Amino acid sequence: VTTHGRSKVPAKKFTTIPLGPQLQALYRDPDLAHQMRYLHERMQQIIAELQDTGSISLVDDITAGWDYLGAVLDGDIRKDDIVLMVSLDGAQLYESKQSDCWIYIWVILNLAPNRRYKKVHICPGGFILGPNKPKNIDSFLFVGLHHLAALQRKGLCIWDAS
Repeated sequence: VTTHGRSKVPAKKFTTIPLGPQLQALYRDPDLAHQMRYLHERMQQIIAELQDTGSISLVDDITAGWDYLGAVLDGDIRKDDIVLMVSLDGAQLYESKQSDCWIYIWVILNLAPNRRYKKVHICPGGFILGPNKPKNIDSFLFVGLHHLAALQRKGLCIWDAS
């Protein structure tokens, strides 16, 4: 691409992997689709415990936290919502070479804690090529977060195999 006779060269290149199709794929398998109900089912148990005893006996997951509980009780998080966490970190690909890259992933909190951090259930979000650390990380995350915002606004059609 040229502008006023000058070639435009990007400062950095990156790849974004859309989240929507990855989430849809989770529900193709009946067992995995059933596992995606963990967050809602666990929240119902905690609400019942709160109503019975007035307290939460064991805080062992996000579901037992007051922030999450408040979002559910306020109606911000509903039964069929998918709750995500994003994580970003740098990785050195070769020991003897300066070939760093930055990777961001989506962790699906709807799955039970013993499953959600397994490699098979982590959704890649994007890759930012090195060798240097990105100066403005938000500019690289923007595309993935914009896609997520569109999913939140318009919804995502999912066929639940369970």
